[in-house]
Amino acid sequence: MSSVTPDWAREVVLPHVLSIPEYIPGKPVAEVERELGISGAIKLASNENPLGPSPRALEAILANAGTANIYPESSAPDLRSAIAAKFGLASDQIILGNGSDEIMQMLSHVFVGLDDEVIMPEKAFSMYKIVTRLFGGISKMIPLKGFGPDLEAMASSIGPRTRLLFVSNPHSPTGVTFDRASFEKLLEQADSSNAIIILDEAYREYCNASDCVNGMDYIRQSDHLIVLRTFSKIYGLAGLRVGYGASHRWLIQLLNRVKPPFNVNLLAQIAAIAAISDDEHVNRSYELNLVGRTFICEGLRELGFKAIDSQANFVAFQPTCDAGNLYLALLKEGIIVRHLKSFGLPDYIRVTVGLEEQNRKMMQAVRKVMPLI
Repeated sequence: MSSVTPDWAREVVLPHVLSIPEYIPGKPVAEVERELGISGAIKLASNENPLGPSPRALEAILANAGTANIYPESSAPDLRSAIAAKFGLASDQIILGNGSDEIMQMLSHVFVGLDDEVIMPEKAFSMYKIVTRLFGGISKMIPLKGFGPDLEAMASSIGPRTRLLFVSNPHSPTGVTFDRASFEKLLEQADSSNAIIILDEAYREYCNASDCVNGMDYIRQSDHLIVLRTFSKIYGLAGLRVGYGASHRWLIQLLNRVKPPFNVNLLAQIAAIAAISDDEHVNRSYELNLVGRTFICEGLRELGFKAIDSQANFVAFQPTCDAGNLYLALLKEGIIVRHLKSFGLPDYIRVTVGLEEQNRKMMQAVRKVMPLI
């Protein structure tokens, strides 16, 4: 059957919905192996934790798999309490999502109407723009400063129609962070407006920069702030899709009005409760990433590539050859990385930090294909 939207449907579908581009994920291993007729491919494209889920999370899933026929508590009180306790907040200051991007959609649902403005960095996670357009909003794109968000320019762009402001720290896809002073100035500007700052901290647990902002420290200071985090990265639960937001009670109550029931499934809730208490697994993941990130950066720079200093679990780099050609050459070697063309950085590639063996295999593949490009 045709995948082209028929003319009659185009007349009734909301125009701003037709203008939304599809989200482009990293290629899965099975697809690459099937298309290229290879085996043993390594996926270093989607910033997943190579150590996998917490052992405690796996045990909890197995122990409770027999209850999968039962609906979970829609408000997930146990998981919200566990998250709140970790950060010294109340459980009614926490909201859960099927990934943190669902919470982004909830925020747009509540605050964004036709032609309202949403400020965001250029060259950022595409869901910021997608959830804005979903409700007829206008994305106000602010160029990066270096390879991170320009908070000063974002603050000065806040106007009477500004409803939301997306900012990520560390920034995806570059891994660059910003300091406390810059963020506090942005908060001050937002507090004197009608704008809500959405601080996306999906990769915050990987950060080792001493001056990196911790959004949880600022929730009590501003009622214009919501902090988003996820269990998909350092906790290794990407396949279960659990994100969360922390803010003031009034904002969480509004989001609960548009939150779908049972949006976080039962086993995901159980796994996340176990994972958040497994400090050993988190520390192992952090240390593995720190060593691997350094290894990759040094190896890339030895080749003359420009590797961006990252505080996340990935490294973005500009090769000395065409980035698209290098991406395709690595794909044929069974190394799946991310060409950043869809982020607006066509000259760059992003590679996820993997296990030591995976990192070495990736660098070996780069050295092998470079003379052939």
